Amino acid sequence: MRISIRIDSAAGNAQLRRWGGEFRTKVQKAVERAIRAEATEIKDDVRGHVAGQMAVVRKSFLKGFTAKVLARDPNRLPALYVGSRIPWSGIHESGGQIAGRMLIPLHGRVGRKRFKAQVAELMRGGNAYFIKNAKGNIVLMAENIKEHDRPLSGFKRRYRKAEGVKRLKRGADIPIAVLVPKVVLKKRLNVERLVAGRIPRLSAAVEREISVVD
Repeated sequence: MRISIRIDSAAGNAQLRRWGGEFRTKVQKAVERAIRAEATEIKDDVRGHVAGQMAVVRKSFLKGFTAKVLARDPNRLPALYVGSRIPWSGIHESGGQIAGRMLIPLHGRVGRKRFKAQVAELMRGGNAYFIKNAKGNIVLMAENIKEHDRPLSGFKRRYRKAEGVKRLKRGADIPIAVLVPKVVLKKRLNVERLVAGRIPRLSAAVEREISVVD
């Protein structure tokens, strides 16, 4: 996801080029100070918004959302960049569809790499098989056998919790994941609107800083 809010306009940049060298540098520094002073609060607001709208498991997902000042180009006024280092986070801002046959873990979340390794281990041991349930869904199952206690432990725990079962018998069938042709994700975030709502305050801060430049 990338949301770039630029306070500078074409006219503003043209004016910057007309100003003298020392004064122009002072104006750029003033704009940078104003944006930098607001950036931390905007970043915290964005992270708070994401945490409030989504069930965040890993803190690294929240930390991926950032706000920073872009001020390297001496010929342009500084700008504010708000976005996430996680490329796929943008789909939660707009909503969308992920096409292709996918295995989705049942009864809770599992890390992608861990899930892949667990399923591969079960398949190598011949203890992973597909069935079609009463609703017509294709479900990946595994048998509760001692040889596969380790890769099945998390699946069994989440399944027991979901079904309210205290203990699973040996040989019982355990649903692992469902095979789906696509995944539709609803819009859950509105980071762009949040940031846009902060522009008037940010603009006022820039104006205050510039007004004291001599």
